Amino acid sequence: MPLVPMRQILDEAAKGGYGVGAFNVNNMEQIQAIMQAANDTNSPVIIQASRGALKYSKMIYLKKLMESRGRGVSANPGVDALDHGNSLETCKEAIALVSPR
Repeated sequence: MPLVPMRQILDEAAKGGYGVGAFNVNNMEQIQAIMQAANDTNSPVIIQASRGALKYSKMIYLKKLMESRGRGVSANPGVDALDHGNSLETCKEAIALVSPR
């Protein structure tokens, strides 16, 4: 599953008149189930790290789970997102994890 900008997925959904599911994840099993459903329905998907997940896991671990989520499962586009960063520091950390070095 290729990662694309959220704007691309949302613009295509608006043109096509459909919604795109956005799912908060906490573990590998949830990601696997969501990705299988996206594949089965030929749908784009937004995978999000929630504040709840960040309470017990480091962001880097969630990032790595998200990175591996679509390997060999789906050719549909996807987005990884931080759902409601609870502080400026959390948002900066998320941006740093995805920014080119």
